[in-house]
Amino acid sequence: MVRIDGDKVRKLRESLELTQLYLATAVGVTTDTISRWENRRYPTIKKENALKLAEALEVSLEEILEDHETGSQDGEMKKRQEETDETDGSRLPGIFTIRPLLVLILVCAVIISGAFWWSFFGRQKINITAYRLLPPHTAPGLPFPVIISVETEHVGSLSLILRESVPQECTPIKAEPDFTAIDEKTGDLKWIYQTDMQKIIFCYLATTEPGVRLEKELQFEGTITVRKGQSTAMPIKGPNTLQISTLHWADANGDEKIDDEEILTVYDEFGKIKDINFGMEQIEDIWSGNGYRWDEKTRKFIIMP
Repeated sequence: MVRIDGDKVRKLRESLELTQLYLATAVGVTTDTISRWENRRYPTIKKENALKLAEALEVSLEEILEDHETGSQDGEMKKRQEETDETDGSRLPGIFTIRPLLVLILVCAVIISGAFWWSFFGRQKINITAYRLLPPHTAPGLPFPVIISVETEHVGSLSLILRESVPQECTPIKAEPDFTAIDEKTGDLKWIYQTDMQKIIFCYLATTEPGVRLEKELQFEGTITVRKGQSTAMPIKGPNTLQISTLHWADANGDEKIDDEEILTVYDEFGKIKDINFGMEQIEDIWSGNGYRWDEKTRKFIIMP
């Protein structure tokens, strides 16, 4: 167990513009626990959690400990050093004057080496990409899926924040993994996620408003952010335009049929996502039949036998 300084933790978090939710995810505790740490309700915590907390705040463990804890250790070491110096000095007066200079040189060398390492490795930029897979079109009032594939070369644990801004004509229904939050003002979808995998798939299902006009193009945009010594925010690549039409979202070529290639694409891209209903039964029925057509009156697809 170690004693942390809550004020230091809070100031470091605010200086890095991090939220308590981000720290909680990085350490593996609740936001309430982070709040209690910062308010000194739990001054003594597991060393394992303290190390994770220091890593998330991009500092060494000693920098978030209470001063008197590190101070008492430094004082005891200093006292022992003075006793040793006095003993050595009584026997070898010459070394007594040389030793402080040697210590100073060693300390400077350690500091310079540490600064060099931190500059080139401690704040190493994380290479990460996010790619959006968006259908080219969808019918008004009907659901459609979106996949965001995240890949990184980073090895080890990594925390990330994924934001997706959906058009106001769209309403999110369900996601896998679940949304961490949906902004009440902007409607932005937010995930905060910690993983040790180099590829993560985010998927969500949304629906358009029934009254949205045909041929209207809806714009999507988003960013992915990671922190590992240095903040890295990158836009989500890939298609960002969805057109409102009388076509099914799985009918990629727009011929009012779902052919072999199109249904296999759906299976490849969405087959492993089990907790979201993409309307696979209707897709299979359209593929099995002779196509489909849009019924303006019922606002549904009619499958051609």
